[in-house]
Amino acid sequence: MSASAFAQVKPVSIADLEKIALEKLPRNVRAYYEGGAEDEITLKENISSLQRYRVVPRYLVDVGPDKLDVRSRAIWGKKQNVPFAIAPSAFHRLAGYDGELDVARAAAKRGISMGLSSSATSELEDVISAGRFASSQVTTDRQQQAGGSGHDLADSDWWQQLYVSNIRSDTEDFIHRSEKAGYTALLITVDRPYLGRRHSYLREKFELPPHLKRTSGTKMAQDPSMHWDELIPWLRSITEMKILLKGILHPEDAALAIQHGLDGVVVSNHGGRQLDGAPATIDALPGIADVIQGRIPIFFDGGVRKGIDVFRALALGADMVLLGRAVLWGLAAGGEEGVGLALDIIAEEFRLVMALAGVTDVTQIRRSTLALVNPYQVGLNHLQDSAWEDVRPK
Repeated sequence: MSASAFAQVKPVSIADLEKIALEKLPRNVRAYYEGGAEDEITLKENISSLQRYRVVPRYLVDVGPDKLDVRSRAIWGKKQNVPFAIAPSAFHRLAGYDGELDVARAAAKRGISMGLSSSATSELEDVISAGRFASSQVTTDRQQQAGGSGHDLADSDWWQQLYVSNIRSDTEDFIHRSEKAGYTALLITVDRPYLGRRHSYLREKFELPPHLKRTSGTKMAQDPSMHWDELIPWLRSITEMKILLKGILHPEDAALAIQHGLDGVVVSNHGGRQLDGAPATIDALPGIADVIQGRIPIFFDGGVRKGIDVFRALALGADMVLLGRAVLWGLAAGGEEGVGLALDIIAEEFRLVMALAGVTDVTQIRRSTLALVNPYQVGLNHLQDSAWEDVRPK
């Protein structure tokens, strides 16, 4: 866009972007993006449970700007520019602008990875192409400014979310298409064997407007009969992409993920849109981390609106945090510029939290950097580090 979408007032928080977005979005789109299942208890607790964890700072630590390393832990042998990425979420073009293409451009310009929904409103090939072109333009600019040095950190990765259909040939075709386009990991959503009971959807059935379409073709409803012993070997037989399961909340499923050789898990409750009364993801995270013990990456999804939320999730065992609604609010507020601003806000807040907490490297963010507010006792419940934290990939 030629003129800034925020020429008059520049948002300084995700809450500011959300306010702008909700004022611009049509009522039915607002309800679709905002809403959760039934009484929205889980949706609300995704945020409120994060806020119960306090960062306990340490001072007289050298946290000069040149000492802060905000790169993620190594994920499949590679560090990301920051320990957060774009979560897959449906129908970006409902927010206006260029939808997923704007998100891809904003992410790629910052070397931030992106998960794409299989219910996208842009062709998956176009999304990765837009991101790579935007990244190449930034690289060229940096090379010209820095005498050929280009990116000094890792470029973004591209991950594809999908629902496994009971028509396996449709799913297989989609996986091959994604792999050919350059996506390197599959985020298999497992927490939607049936659609959650969403009151806004029951009151007024949501449908895409005529000018938009789901570009992955016919909707891939999740097969409710899929099972560990059938699904994982079949996926391994048809693709070389990394395979992660999205929607893990139970420690026993984390153990099964290890047993079946998965490449990672996504701790998620579908943004509170499926089972109302399921635990907030931050409350489920420590138990899952204690089972996985650093052997495979843990991605975290749910309620993240601030840089301090990223810090909290990392401290409780996540290796990578996924941003969902925060990105949608940026997109609806200002297209690519709004998404970029949302990512920059989270990055700036996270860097400041690190500095004020007295940690200079993401690998120093451990459980003992947090305390839990317990309303039934006086004082803070300080958390203790787990032995497995010492062996996590750096």
